[in-house]
Amino acid sequence: MLTLHNVRNYGSVLQAFATQELLKEVGARCTVIDFRREGIGDDAASYFAGSRYSNVPLASQAYRVVRGRDARRRSLVFRDFLARRINLTGRHYSSFEELRHFPFDDYDAYCVGSDQVWNIEYNRDNRPFYLSFLPEGYPRFSFSSSIGLARLPRGEEERAREALSLFDGLSVREVRAYEYLMSLGLRVDQHVDPTLALSPEYWCRTASPPVVAGSYVLVYQLNRNPLLVSAAARLARRTGLPVVRIDYWPTARMPSAKSYITPSVEDFLGLIRNASFVVTDSFHGIAFSHIFETQFAAVPPPRYSGRIMSVLNLLGTDRNLVLSVEQVDDIALSWGVLSFDRERLAYERRRALDYLRSQVPG
Repeated sequence: MLTLHNVRNYGSVLQAFATQELLKEVGARCTVIDFRREGIGDDAASYFAGSRYSNVPLASQAYRVVRGRDARRRSLVFRDFLARRINLTGRHYSSFEELRHFPFDDYDAYCVGSDQVWNIEYNRDNRPFYLSFLPEGYPRFSFSSSIGLARLPRGEEERAREALSLFDGLSVREVRAYEYLMSLGLRVDQHVDPTLALSPEYWCRTASPPVVAGSYVLVYQLNRNPLLVSAAARLARRTGLPVVRIDYWPTARMPSAKSYITPSVEDFLGLIRNASFVVTDSFHGIAFSHIFETQFAAVPPPRYSGRIMSVLNLLGTDRNLVLSVEQVDDIALSWGVLSFDRERLAYERRRALDYLRSQVPG
């Protein structure tokens, strides 16, 4: 399997883990190719490279001084999870050219997915994730892959069409990606994110015991957004609950909140599972709120919000989308287990497993 396992955030490592476990569930022995796309590193400079301030003179050096220790801690948390939970290849690959030397004959089939593996803005070079390093004739398929964009640039679109036409099975995560690839003349299936396809019982076994005593509002925020902060503060006032935050950096966005800086992946799951309410702009924050049946408020991020709308519409929880702070008041009244279309999610889990069985050689 080839995926974005090396991106240092919870969603990336958990979708990689879920895909691996689903492939094992349908009878495959799964190995994840230890490929790291260009620009991904474990030091502060790598995190700063994508910042809007990256071209400001001396800004990078100042950032390394301020964030260096925190960047190392963040990387260690995810490296530890990968070492314990993911079956990686013994060799690390850092370029498309290096992947050409992969021992192709050691495996019966190749899978790419999920996450934003075909987002050219993120990857800069999509060829590895089109599995273009494989010789012709090797079985290949995708699972719940995402493009992120409404469409690929014209030159990339033609490259994608040619490469993906060689796949034995094509599976994407969002409706928009499904419709787009179909418009290119490709045969495509749409499936839920692998984290949603894996059973809740599995995730409950993986999550840590309660990290916080008592009830709380959990905030998991990926983007700067005053609406999300205001929504969380209003929800806390309406419910009378304290605010707990999961943060990647020790930045006091909400001074009154208890902040957990890059907790372990198992603690991340436990914090969502045991919260009374979750306020988030993260797709996987929303996915795990459904998995653990935790009440939530979804604040759309400035970009790539299509995947959030896709899952909310699928499971009938679009009422939990917050576009104005006043909408939080209705969510504050929804104590207890989250109500959503469980039958539809169970059906989508069966569909995902049936698809994977059809792609894994017998």
